[in-house]
Amino acid sequence: MKLPPFRVAAVGTSIALAFSLGLYSLRPAPASDHQDSPLTVSRPGIDISDVYVYPSPRDARNVVLAMDVSPLIPTGMGSTRQFDPGAMYQFHIGTGDDFTTDLAIEFKASGTGSTQQVAMYGPERPAMDGLQSRFGTRTGSVAYGQTTTLPNGIKFFAGPREDPFYFDLTQFLKIIPDRDFHNQPNPVAPSATCFRKEGASDTLAGFNVLQLAVEVPRTLLADRKGNVGRINVWTTTSLPINDTASQPTSAASMLAGIASRYNTIIGTPSEDTATYTQVERLGRPAVKEATENFADHDKTNRSLITSDTVLAQSILTFEKKAAHRSDAVANAALHVLIPDAIEADLSAPGPARYLAVETNGKSGLPIAVIRLVPPPLIYGVKRSLGDPYRHFGGRDLRSPVIDLSLGALFGSLIPKLGLAPEDHQETACLTSDFTTPAAKHLEAGFPYTGAPR
Repeated sequence: MKLPPFRVAAVGTSIALAFSLGLYSLRPAPASDHQDSPLTVSRPGIDISDVYVYPSPRDARNVVLAMDVSPLIPTGMGSTRQFDPGAMYQFHIGTGDDFTTDLAIEFKASGTGSTQQVAMYGPERPAMDGLQSRFGTRTGSVAYGQTTTLPNGIKFFAGPREDPFYFDLTQFLKIIPDRDFHNQPNPVAPSATCFRKEGASDTLAGFNVLQLAVEVPRTLLADRKGNVGRINVWTTTSLPINDTASQPTSAASMLAGIASRYNTIIGTPSEDTATYTQVERLGRPAVKEATENFADHDKTNRSLITSDTVLAQSILTFEKKAAHRSDAVANAALHVLIPDAIEADLSAPGPARYLAVETNGKSGLPIAVIRLVPPPLIYGVKRSLGDPYRHFGGRDLRSPVIDLSLGALFGSLIPKLGLAPEDHQETACLTSDFTTPAAKHLEAGFPYTGAPR
């Protein structure tokens, strides 16, 4: 099949073909959701880079929620960066088919350096609805870099870890340099149109993040009737309403001189009793990075997942104009990816399978099998393998989220899952980045990510 031309230009802005940002000429640059807006570039302590939801590897009764922030900490410097003492870090949990915050888990740091303490609040119904928040009931606290078990059976870790995200970012930046904030507001032209099968590498190997991780009994995330079932998870960071950074500014002023503001803001302490407003948001990995202009990310970050029209329109525009997909495939992608939350079914046993809840278990097949098997035979393969354990959904530390995302946007994943008719507009060389988590150092015990490198 002749590959359709890759087009990135649009009137006034570039259409982003991006799933993450890496290193450009050995400079820090975004990856997954790393450094995705002018505010998070300048204030890394509020920058959410990844979110994970998966069954505990050690106790099937529990589920692990993890939020990575303050990304791209270089090798050997894992403990040199701390959590922002002026921020609220928050897990939002909608129960059932609900995409409002039915339950919240919040975190707040106090102190600096190796003596920093991080307090946890919840899980409980949030004190406020919408974009503004207040801390709820304090559950306990942990010292920076340590793990503790709270009286309600929750394991809690807060500190530096190896970044578990994996991607060939070097090649990616040749395909779409727009996502490197150093190139804003006038990104350079792409110098490649495909990922490389030979020579692919995990550009993030050796980098660290700060992680907030909790292992929670599934029963603590039940709905109002006490049912342990489907949940929708997304994360935010928020700042006090009197913090000047909590107020949005124009895209033009934010993009001007963005590189000079890199890593310049360290948060000042705020009160637990303050009212906070949302400034950063992340649910699914690689969605806004894939489809949304860099200049629009701040709008999405300050929006509720149920009213984010910017991201929804970006997905449709990207699929139709950049990836050249049919209306049916574009609409199916929108249906799977919006609202922007990771979905999991706590009533299901077995391992995490990214997008399995959204696709009724269909994405639970190994990505290699989905690529190989013709669409008419895919359901027979599913039946022969059996999939009752594949419906947990969520995302674990090894989930091939980039390949699944690339396969959905550029490949035949959506037609093969029966979500839309085949449109024969696949771009084969963009359906995988050919990386694996082989360079990561995952551990058997909580918090399961590798120790800082």
